[in-house]
Amino acid sequence: MKAYLHRKKKFYSRRVRAKNNGMLKKNLLKKDLGLFSKTIFLVNIVAVLLLLMSYAATIINPQTFWPLAFLGLGYLPILIINVTFVLYWLLRRPKVALFTIIPILLGWNLLSQHLGIRAKSDEITKTDGALRVMTFNAHLFSKVKGKTTNDIKTQVAKLIEEVQPDLLTIQEYFSKIKGTKQFTDQILEQGNFKEFIFEPAMQSEHEGYGQIIFSKYPIVYSGVITKNEFGINRIIFADIVKGRDTVRVYNVHLRSFGLQSEDKAFIQNPSTVPGDEQTTKKLGRKLKLAFERRGKQALALREHIDTTRHPVIVMGDFNDTPMSYSVNLIGKNLKNTFDEKGRGWGVTHYEMLPILQIDYIFCSKKFNVEKYKIIKEKLSDHYPVWSDIHLTNWDTSTD
Repeated sequence: MKAYLHRKKKFYSRRVRAKNNGMLKKNLLKKDLGLFSKTIFLVNIVAVLLLLMSYAATIINPQTFWPLAFLGLGYLPILIINVTFVLYWLLRRPKVALFTIIPILLGWNLLSQHLGIRAKSDEITKTDGALRVMTFNAHLFSKVKGKTTNDIKTQVAKLIEEVQPDLLTIQEYFSKIKGTKQFTDQILEQGNFKEFIFEPAMQSEHEGYGQIIFSKYPIVYSGVITKNEFGINRIIFADIVKGRDTVRVYNVHLRSFGLQSEDKAFIQNPSTVPGDEQTTKKLGRKLKLAFERRGKQALALREHIDTTRHPVIVMGDFNDTPMSYSVNLIGKNLKNTFDEKGRGWGVTHYEMLPILQIDYIFCSKKFNVEKYKIIKEKLSDHYPVWSDIHLTNWDTSTD
């Protein structure tokens, strides 16, 4: 009997607490906004405006209004701040949350270029007729956390052997030009490539570095886009023939920020690195100049793409995020393979801030994108990226 009364008392106590909590929540939501929430709302307005301005960075040339480029670069933290406001208002005033939810949804197509919500697939098997393309900034095969240059080259060659891309573009490629230790020969052998073109930005009698395109298919024409190039930051291309079809492949390396080690340290930990207003201004000038020069390079590439009559594949290190003017100008009327088949947050550069996607594979809309993968192996400051694409009505009669 005592046990029964105890359970009954406990049951009614829970009902009373639940009822009181429900009334408290109801009253809280009906209550007018206090000073604190009004202040939060004002800050929320600023955050929404910054988010909308970051969207504008994708279409406004930095030469026209460069501050927007910085907002595009800061898209992720701005988005996180806005999501935080959504969570706050859902608890406080759900209807007010729409003020932030709607702007976030307006940029959904831009968010999808950063985040792929798809089931995990590690399958590496290539379907019949697909073209596997791969890009990688090798960073001159420099040492990476205990790995020597020889270690890096060995692992890169092994990775290429495993992935077996049909087309491979490498930026900041370094190799012997003469002698018995030519890394190019090793890649040709292990990757089963038939041809390559190497365009050195700088070379001596025995070695050089620059950009290279490897192909399992014949290369019938190649060249360099010299307009607005900047040293190692430039664009090369090659026309490859598969069956009776010709495809133009671009190896892209857009202007980098040119940051020194002290600049990177300041960005990563501004509170622990000595600096002053002059240091901040100097860093800002570097970023501004890089935004503008990338815009010029992107325009030169866009003009070149628009004059070709072949389907195109554009891949490489763009040194900019999906929110940038340069990336969106180049990707105009092309398919972004990450957007089509990518999974998770598309981080391709991990060294300074491990949140950046700056390496891309674009292709003409005539291609169907079947697979996309970022290989999370630290063989430089960039991750290798590959994708399987299939040309609609691909003519393989002479393959």
